[in-house]
Amino acid sequence: MFGFRMRVEYDGFGVLLRPLKREELFLLADGFSSLEVNMWTGQDHAQTISSEEKWYEKVEGDQNSYLWSIVPDGRDLPIGVTSLNRIDIHGTCTSGIVVWDTSWWGKGVTTRSHLARTVYAADFLNRSTILSFVRTQNPASFSALKRVGYFVLGVALRDVYRMGKWWDTYHLEWINPERLSLCLAKQNRP
Repeated sequence: MFGFRMRVEYDGFGVLLRPLKREELFLLADGFSSLEVNMWTGQDHAQTISSEEKWYEKVEGDQNSYLWSIVPDGRDLPIGVTSLNRIDIHGTCTSGIVVWDTSWWGKGVTTRSHLARTVYAADFLNRSTILSFVRTQNPASFSALKRVGYFVLGVALRDVYRMGKWWDTYHLEWINPERLSLCLAKQNRP
């Protein structure tokens, strides 16, 4: 499914998360055909308009995920996508993000996108936890997750092969502060 429109702004700069439009699939095909971008994902092949159309149909019908396109202030077209996936009955889900327009890397777009997505997971989907993953060689993405409250659960060693080397992957988790305080209160009862 596609998530509702949301906008987050701080320090005078904002990001709009909104449903991806079918006519914007060419942006995904172009973005996901970049080796520089896919170096950080789990993908090992480029995408085409045809594969993105199939993916779009799948996303539209998926009752266990939400996807948004990322549109920073000053832009009309998306520069990336973010999602909540594997939403289960136990109160958890996973998250993902790809910013394919590399000119926006390091400008706070990812942090703002994580923040909006996390608020949606907590306040609208009643999630207790969100799991996320980031390559240890990607300190900017790692920092963006930490800025909105994610912490490291562990590291998957030699998780993916990139640029002639094995790379490790951080496994991170965000815990809903309201659930955390309830759990601590239950533990402190006589």
